[in-house]
Amino acid sequence: MKKDFIGVFDSGVGGLTVLNSISSLLPNENYYYVADQGHCPYGPKPQEYVGDRVEKICKHMENLGAKAIVIACNTASLQIERGRKVCSIPIISVIQPTVNKAIKLTKNKKVAILATSATIASKTYHKYLEEKDIKPIGLPCNEFVLFVESGNENKDDAQKVVDDKLKEIKDEGFDTLIHGCTHFSILEPQMRNVLGDINYVACGEPTGEELKKILSKKDLLRKSKRQGKIQIFTTGNVDSAIKSMKFFKKKHSKVKHIDIE
Repeated sequence: MKKDFIGVFDSGVGGLTVLNSISSLLPNENYYYVADQGHCPYGPKPQEYVGDRVEKICKHMENLGAKAIVIACNTASLQIERGRKVCSIPIISVIQPTVNKAIKLTKNKKVAILATSATIASKTYHKYLEEKDIKPIGLPCNEFVLFVESGNENKDDAQKVVDDKLKEIKDEGFDTLIHGCTHFSILEPQMRNVLGDINYVACGEPTGEELKKILSKKDLLRKSKRQGKIQIFTTGNVDSAIKSMKFFKKKHSKVKHIDIE
């Protein structure tokens, strides 16, 4: 089977922020996005359960002809080896590229990590930062995932959710913040209202740069100069998916339901 698309997946619509960056950087590629909303959120679930989803979705994408896969979810990225175990194509995590960018940006060596409870508990970001003598300040924010997935576009409601959570760390003195969940950059305008003009590091751009480097090295970049296509699928309810992804403005196929079991 011809390997002519890049698979991208997340527990929900947050990974579309990554797809937005990747498809801007590599506009001629074809993309196959899965929002695993039938199993969302991943954050509170056992890691074995999340790993099982990673295996199934990665294998599904490879079987369809993916040439590479981006796990556009921090919680699922913790289980990247489960995907690599069942696939022979490159699989890219959002964690390493994102933390590397934060390490380059911080000046006072204090970095906040907003993420799901699973990502915070794993201490993965903490480990990378501490290796560079940077103080990590972690905050689990599962509430942000639920808010974004709800499709609520009310800015006052969004601000209240963010205000209530960030009051726990706003006086910690960090100069850089990692969106350690791909849903969270959608709420960055509200975060800026609380934290001001610090460095905000989303997963999309650094992950896109890493993907481009890997595809180039393996001579997998698409040769065609034509605009690539974006297909979007959900394992959940299609109407709910459409409601929650209104922020994604790229041209794409009609959202369809898919079962991956």
